[in-house]
Amino acid sequence: MASFPPPTPSRPSPADRSGPHAIVAPPPRIRVLYADDEDDVREVFQAVFEGDFDVTCVAGGRQALEAMSRESFDVLVSDMRMEPMRGSQLLARAYAEHADVQRILLTGFSDHNDLADAVNLGHVFAYVQKPWEAEQLKLTMRRAAEQRRLALENRRLVQELAAANLRLKDDVEVVQRMVPRPKLQVSSPAMARVLDQVVAVAGTDASVLLHGDTGVGKELVAAAIHERSARKKGRFVAQNLAALPPELMTSELFGHVRGAFTGAQQARRGLFELADGGTLFLDEIGEAPPSLQAMLLRALESREIWPVGSSEPRYVDLRIVAATNRDLLAEAQAGVFRLDLYYRLAVCPIEIPRLSSRPEDVRGLGAPMLEAAARRMNRALPRVTDAAWRALEQHAWPGNVRELSNLMERLVIYHAGKDVTVADLALPAPVAPPVSRDPGASGGYPQQSAHPSSRPSAPPPPSAQTGAGGSHHTPADGVPIVLQVPEAGTTFDDLEREILVQVLSRADGNQSKAARSLGLSESTLRSRLKRLGLKD
Repeated sequence: MASFPPPTPSRPSPADRSGPHAIVAPPPRIRVLYADDEDDVREVFQAVFEGDFDVTCVAGGRQALEAMSRESFDVLVSDMRMEPMRGSQLLARAYAEHADVQRILLTGFSDHNDLADAVNLGHVFAYVQKPWEAEQLKLTMRRAAEQRRLALENRRLVQELAAANLRLKDDVEVVQRMVPRPKLQVSSPAMARVLDQVVAVAGTDASVLLHGDTGVGKELVAAAIHERSARKKGRFVAQNLAALPPELMTSELFGHVRGAFTGAQQARRGLFELADGGTLFLDEIGEAPPSLQAMLLRALESREIWPVGSSEPRYVDLRIVAATNRDLLAEAQAGVFRLDLYYRLAVCPIEIPRLSSRPEDVRGLGAPMLEAAARRMNRALPRVTDAAWRALEQHAWPGNVRELSNLMERLVIYHAGKDVTVADLALPAPVAPPVSRDPGASGGYPQQSAHPSSRPSAPPPPSAQTGAGGSHHTPADGVPIVLQVPEAGTTFDDLEREILVQVLSRADGNQSKAARSLGLSESTLRSRLKRLGLKD
């Protein structure tokens, strides 16, 4: 048997003796597992290296695999010639089951096939010929342990980087949503009443339901509530539900875990988690399908959400501000929208009047919009004349605040640094006045404007019909749609279905044209057609 040098006692490093009172924690000892079927060789290995390493010796490959399943080791050192499991077989199994443990092979034979298997299948860190030299093997084991430490550290850093990238992606999405918004400008008595309600509700955590026609500035009001609340240091996250396909709404709002569905290669936080500590603004809340309505109700009641595919809930602390241009109370009473969810959302309902009903606000809103557009485009500010402002105040504004914003951008593009006259405004010709809405079907909102909506976003409920024989709805083309109501009554869905059938018939089946005539977005029209069974 080959003779081995006696173990060399370890000495404290200079760092341990850096000062009379310095106490430096020693680095963790390297854990080595040694497999050899000869008892005397294991005893020598233990005696030589136990002063520098935590050494565990086993009598064969099966025992080595069992030890690795119970404990954590940095390095596996194995003899080649063992029975019944050869060293090359042990290293191959160890690589398959414990790949992070570095492997060293000791061999005193020129068995090229076994050595090739150890290298190719066992992915050995090194092989050392016997008889081995203690200092050389000690250095090899230290290098193998360092290799394992670096591999584990690299894996940890990669995981942290992936998590950081995911958080950064979420933050970028939030920043993209947090586009600069003009401040809520108040000049008219109608908007002064709205602002009073905003100030009153901002100091609480009550849910708010905003109601008003498309483009009246519901998001501006929601942002004003957030900025005046105790949550103003948190995020204000806005999402229009009509812009989301129904099958993606749940994942978008509540997030998902990795592998929750095809294509979910990474976990993703939903908007509820992104808005945690702040405010979540859900526009077009009436577009939420029934399944999502149930989840929203639970989130409002318990502050508890379930990401898609998750086995555990997550808790969020945020305020919900919802908005709609539909009569949600009438829809809830007709069974189209959940009544319990409506009352959860409408703790504090706020009605936002049309821009045409508050001409005093046109200049107060338009001037900041004009300045913001000029800064964003890096162009000179147009000079709007008093006559032009008066013309704007007299305009009907069918597109409400959104139309005003678009006009201010157009002035910056075409008239940067120039005087803007009435002719330069290129305002469209007035359209036919909208059909008035029955004030008795207001859905419980405080009525602050005498001006009617340009359109009902949903057909009126049976209780609002005039006469027993029929009623009519007037789309944007000004030609009434006649509805025959049976004496025995009908359902809200049947009335809405009949309106959509007639409008589609007039539009020769063109959904874009039909949506424009009703003042709806195409996605909203498609959603309603699908819900009512008018679309495959």
